[in-house]
Amino acid sequence: MDFEDLRNILAREQKSKLAKLEPDFYENVRAYLDGLRDEQKTASKMEAQLLADELETVENRLQRIFELRVGKIVNLASSNILAEIKGIKQDVGAMAPVERDMYDSVLASLRKGWSDIEKTVTCRSTLQTTEATGVTEAIEVIEESKEYVEPADEYAKDASEAREDIAIAPANHEDPGNGNLSDYTIVRVLRDVPTFMGADSHHYTLAKNDVVILPNLNANVLCKRRVVSPVTIKQTKGEVIR
Repeated sequence: MDFEDLRNILAREQKSKLAKLEPDFYENVRAYLDGLRDEQKTASKMEAQLLADELETVENRLQRIFELRVGKIVNLASSNILAEIKGIKQDVGAMAPVERDMYDSVLASLRKGWSDIEKTVTCRSTLQTTEATGVTEAIEVIEESKEYVEPADEYAKDASEAREDIAIAPANHEDPGNGNLSDYTIVRVLRDVPTFMGADSHHYTLAKNDVVILPNLNANVLCKRRVVSPVTIKQTKGEVIR
């Protein structure tokens, strides 16, 4: 499990169908997060900041994956019931007590499932025990999952076209400004990196296969982590050696 794997899983989950996950998906996420935290303990200040940014992005993506999946799972559970009762109004106040108990039971099961997942990944739970107020939260998640999401393939196509326009330029369209070019290094990005602040106070977002200009300090750190590789320019012919 790594940053790119999680991004691909989120892209699949943004489609209408519930994506299939490996049985040990959440355990693998836990191991990935633990690995990043262990690296932070011995990392330099610059490396530690990069790892902190990656941790935050990973946790946000994991939360988004769950939000999308729980909406689909609740819809799947409810569709088995609503299929037999055509035209039922989906309103909590219109339910008979036994129907409300059944509804609350589904929500309680989902809460317990996510609580178990959180404990597996983070060793703590942010969810509380079943309460009637949770009905509204579940409905909001379901409605959110129905929102249109641009297909992952189209997103990838647009992103690819945008990166082609970058050529050899600073990441995220930033500009080295008036800085000395000797303070910067041209690199090729080997895997995605979440947004971080460079040594020149510019913000950089790196996508795999981009060719970008980074401050030497950041370039050295990322080269050490095998996230980027340096690109050499032949001054005489203007050719790029990769």
